[in-house]
Amino acid sequence: MEVILEKQLQEALAERRAVMGEFLRLKAELVRTQQRNDDLRSENKALREALHAAEHEVTNLFSYATQMGGEAS
Repeated sequence: MEVILEKQLQEALAERRAVMGEFLRLKAELVRTQQRNDDLRSENKALREALHAAEHEVTNLFSYATQMGGEAS
């Protein structure tokens, strides 16, 4: 009887180790995914700011070209 219980205990411990290993792997993957998400959000913000600056510059250049075209007429 004790041998059966000891065997079951060893199997349960082995299963627990496997589950904990998988849990730690998934936890590490979640941390990497969250970091990548944060990096992408930061990159997206920087790209949005650059696009806004470029749009502003194009608007200014278009206004300047329109003004110069009007003065040339």
